[in-house]
Amino acid sequence: MTTSIVDNTNGNNASGHALSHWEPRHALSLEAARRHSTFIRYARLLLIAFSGALLLTLLWYFISTPKPKPPEDNPNETVKFTHPVYKGRTADGLPYRISADTATRFIQNPDETKLVNPVLNFLRSGEAKESQVLALTGLYNAETQVLELHQEVRLKTDDGYDCKTNHARIFVKGKRIEGDEPIDCVGAFGQAAGQAYEINDDYKEFVFKGGMTALIIPEKADNVLNGGEIIAPLRGGQE
Repeated sequence: MTTSIVDNTNGNNASGHALSHWEPRHALSLEAARRHSTFIRYARLLLIAFSGALLLTLLWYFISTPKPKPPEDNPNETVKFTHPVYKGRTADGLPYRISADTATRFIQNPDETKLVNPVLNFLRSGEAKESQVLALTGLYNAETQVLELHQEVRLKTDDGYDCKTNHARIFVKGKRIEGDEPIDCVGAFGQAAGQAYEINDDYKEFVFKGGMTALIIPEKADNVLNGGEIIAPLRGGQE
């Protein structure tokens, strides 16, 4: 029988060799983790410092930057409206309505509005139908309730009067009109004209100034002058 001696030295050497390789790696891993943690800490501090510097820079910028001046009103700046409608009541409580194709309001004069193709609809009395004044251009003052009309001004009343002129200053609240341009009126009484005019007494009295010319229908004239069914006594006047 042969006896052999088993040498376990190689096994022990293998285990020791493996352990000798593991321990330095473990130590290196710990060292790398420490270095990584240190890097992260410094990176955070650097980021905080950069954020603080950026915040200080922005704060300095806002403090040192000159404050913008408030915008000044431009007298030429306008606000434009399409198909505006202005409504109100006369001194005796009757409604009126002013409409136009466009309205332009200047910032400098907010109470005044320039109108294109303005139309005024009004009532001479509570029992009458609507009368109308229209023109190509106009200027309406909402505070004074005065409507200034120019170019191809036409007055059409509910009782058949049709007047043409190029200027009309209408005191809408007081129900009165005056103009410094020639006027020509046609109605049931006939025809009358003047170089200037006034329409007073709730649009019932027509006063022709600067040389009145008229063509009166006799049978209608008496009714006009006597205040009959045809309203508006006509009379000439001087400037």
